[in-house]
Amino acid sequence: MTSAKLPTSSHGADIVIGRRRSEDDEALDRMYAEVFGAEALGASRERWKWQYENNPHCPPEGPEIWVAKENGEVLGQYASMPVRLKVKDAMLRASWGMDVMVKPNLQKKGVGSKLFRYWDEQVEASLGLGLSWASYMLFKKIGWEDVGPVPCYTRVLDAYALLSRRLGPVPAKILSPLARAFLGLAHPERGSFQPPAGLEVVPLEGPFGEAFDRLWEKASPPYDFIAERKSRYLEWKYHEVPYVSYDIYQAFRDKDLAGYIVLRDAEKNGVKLGLLIDWFAHPGDIAVLEALLDRAADWGREKGVARLQTFTFDERLAERLRYKGFFKIKSPMQFCVRIHSSHLDASFFRDTARWHVTFGDSDQDRQV
Repeated sequence: MTSAKLPTSSHGADIVIGRRRSEDDEALDRMYAEVFGAEALGASRERWKWQYENNPHCPPEGPEIWVAKENGEVLGQYASMPVRLKVKDAMLRASWGMDVMVKPNLQKKGVGSKLFRYWDEQVEASLGLGLSWASYMLFKKIGWEDVGPVPCYTRVLDAYALLSRRLGPVPAKILSPLARAFLGLAHPERGSFQPPAGLEVVPLEGPFGEAFDRLWEKASPPYDFIAERKSRYLEWKYHEVPYVSYDIYQAFRDKDLAGYIVLRDAEKNGVKLGLLIDWFAHPGDIAVLEALLDRAADWGREKGVARLQTFTFDERLAERLRYKGFFKIKSPMQFCVRIHSSHLDASFFRDTARWHVTFGDSDQDRQV
């Protein structure tokens, strides 16, 4: 299905929604600059080919970007990122909602809602992560499941850097030893820094290979909700991205790939953060999970970050995070989801303890 007529607008003409085409580019570029700013338009153009055309799940007919028109005039756009989603034992054709924009004079006139509904009809699961308040309220209004926010966990590595930003260098110097002592008691780091015999964590220096496909097959079954993490997707997501670079480590047990972690440092509000963008292993493999988190902590100290930060619903992973000195903080990542399946009841959306959603899912990483 490539286009559909929707209820008539206030102008009395049909609004038609279809896939974005090259003839729409000029009007949409003008709209993007008007809504988000000229600088944002430049960044959007830089990532366009990678984010939409090169996505390994992009369908043959082109990127899943939907445009609303009235009498040939472009009114708005909704862009989405296709992904394969594991929901219990099924693999679904899903997509993450991304860039939504509507002409400023038509906002709150229902165009955005029509775009959302049309997008939802094209996939088996539609996903909205890191939503603005307006999008969040719209998703709830049209009946999507509100399962967020995705829990956020942090671990402080440099108390002085955090206190200095808030209090200044002199008070921070006085108080940081007390802060470190408090954190050591309230959120202690436990376990050895040395992986057990036969387990090693090393940098990924080449492409994501077939071993990552085998890892997905053996480590994904215990998760009830997780985006597919096979080699082609990972290569596109973390190696081919044009505007950011990552440090990636892989865990081996007796030369078999057992897990990986994707890291990036960023600055926010004058503080250097260490972002655990993605991490994946069998949720019951405690030794591998802890070895990956130990490597993240060592990496963070090497990079001079003030604190580490990551996201997950999965309680088994959260337990390892707490064991390694992480604690929960207020999360900015609202999450709404709609899954077209007769095999799921309301309890599935209320119990997210086996769901794994990270900062690397969707396009959240570009915003820090």
